[in-house]
Amino acid sequence: MKRNLITVTLVLLMALATILSACGPAATETPAATEAPAATEAPAATEAPAAEVPVIKIGGLYPTTGDLAKLGQENVNGLQLAIDQINAAGGIKSMGGAKIEIVWGDTQGKPEVGISEVTRLVQQENVVAIIGAYQSGVTTPATQEAERLSTPFLVSMAVSDKITERGFKYTFRICPKASWYAKDQVSFLKDLKDLAGLEVKRVALLHEDTDFGESTAAGQKKYLEEAGMEMVLEVKYSASAADLTTEVSKVKAANPDAVLTVTYLNDSVLIARAREALGMMNIPFVDAAGGTVDPEFIKQLGATAEGWFTEIEFTKYAAGADVLNNAYKEKFGDDITGNGAYAYQAGWVIADALERAASTDRDAVRDALAATDMPSGPNMILPTDHIYFDESGQNPNAPLFIVQVQNGELIPVWPAAYAAKPVVLTK
Repeated sequence: MKRNLITVTLVLLMALATILSACGPAATETPAATEAPAATEAPAATEAPAAEVPVIKIGGLYPTTGDLAKLGQENVNGLQLAIDQINAAGGIKSMGGAKIEIVWGDTQGKPEVGISEVTRLVQQENVVAIIGAYQSGVTTPATQEAERLSTPFLVSMAVSDKITERGFKYTFRICPKASWYAKDQVSFLKDLKDLAGLEVKRVALLHEDTDFGESTAAGQKKYLEEAGMEMVLEVKYSASAADLTTEVSKVKAANPDAVLTVTYLNDSVLIARAREALGMMNIPFVDAAGGTVDPEFIKQLGATAEGWFTEIEFTKYAAGADVLNNAYKEKFGDDITGNGAYAYQAGWVIADALERAASTDRDAVRDALAATDMPSGPNMILPTDHIYFDESGQNPNAPLFIVQVQNGELIPVWPAAYAAKPVVLTK
């Protein structure tokens, strides 16, 4: 019995041990080694923001609406082409590559608007200088306002002599004076005897009645008298006239050997049509670089334009001129005119002045313009040795050509050194 009790006790103890063993915690597996997190790349160094390129504002002032909008646009295009090239080439390097921005003004062909636009460009837009303004009748008061505001005004095109004859300090002009157009017109008439066998003795004047026409006509009278030629008639008219047949009829009645004209585009077209209708194609008409240099003159007239002579400030036939003409034509679709070429040149002249001034101070820019001396080269495209300004602000080196419409093209025929073809007169 006692043995049985012991046996039972042992069995119970063994069972209890088994139970306790089963209830113990399971062996914990050693956790797999945790991979060290991938090294995080240091963020790339953030570049410091580039310094903002400064902007230099200049005013561009031309008639872009109204009767002269087409001619005004030629100036706008030429100036814009130059500024685009200047900026693309690195801007004004002496001022950290500053870019030039043109702030445009529209004169609408009206003197009072031209004055108010100068005021706006200077006082509200804070331009450093102004380039413009095509019409003499607008440019004359516009430059006076710029003078009052001590702001440089670079005249790309506007020919009235008095623009640079008022003792102004801030006015500079690249293009020729009206009297120089008149002088070369008369010189050409004198040379027609050798060029085409025509001796000119009697000359009629036919011109529009603004500053452009009046100042050029004054020069024509002076140089005709000096050349010993008779002025047989002077006819004035409004450039906005709807018909000029009566005026051209008066010229025909005076029986001139040649006619000197001063025009804008619309009136030049009217005169050419009246000339043909009245049977005057055998009489040389010589224009003073007015509407006749606009591509629209030939486009609108076709064969009626043939034989016309006109002065021009720039020709694509001059040495090296094809580079500029091709760039202009690629961008705007037409050959560049004298208006466009002089506006283009004005852009490079102002850039040259800004580069040397290294400042946007208007007086510093004015002084730099006065010291301009740009030799012939890629940025000085006029057919002359160099551009500079005399004490009056006039560029003395502003050459002119005489071209003739031949087979729908403006062909240089004078001076002889630049003639691409001989003069052709209708018998």
